[in-house]
Amino acid sequence: MNKLTFWMLKQAHIVWLVSIINIGIGMVIPDFDFMAKSISHVALESPAFAYTHRGADIVIGLSMCIFAVGVYSYIKRFSSTSLSSFLLGISMISAGVWTLETPLHLLYNLSIFMIIVPMSFALDFKNIINSRAFENFSVLVTLLHVFMFWFIYAGFIPQEINGLIQRLWAIPTMGWFGIAAHLLVQQKFLANKPIKVDA
Repeated sequence: MNKLTFWMLKQAHIVWLVSIINIGIGMVIPDFDFMAKSISHVALESPAFAYTHRGADIVIGLSMCIFAVGVYSYIKRFSSTSLSSFLLGISMISAGVWTLETPLHLLYNLSIFMIIVPMSFALDFKNIINSRAFENFSVLVTLLHVFMFWFIYAGFIPQEINGLIQRLWAIPTMGWFGIAAHLLVQQKFLANKPIKVDA
């Protein structure tokens, strides 16, 4: 693993770190219904909050795209992990550029590719990370995404708690990137051999 690939993977911690802003920002907006309104509704609030949220979305999306390139560089081949991570990143960037008022927000639900990311990553790096616990966690996150999209499209989530449910969903969604990056770049999870970062 060369130094550039190492840092492209490691920087994925930005995803969950910056997501803390987006998950929690609604709590400090005056008269904002944190329980009912989604994270994306913050972009319709006053400029200070809206641009903070939109900037965070763009940073998160760029981090996901860089992570996708890092995955490609690491395994040296095209994979569903790199494709789905990159498309998810593009959807997050679009969420920062456009608001809920246009279908370009999340690029016509391109964010659905989040379903594929955890399971495909676990398969691609099964023999490198070598962790049954991480595999199980990735499968659970994938199942969570499937059920959440089903609940959303079927209208099963009560409107009065829609925002809270989305924020709770964002925790494992964004946190998964940090765990994946940590396991991949740490020596003890790499097939019994240390990471070698080339100069």
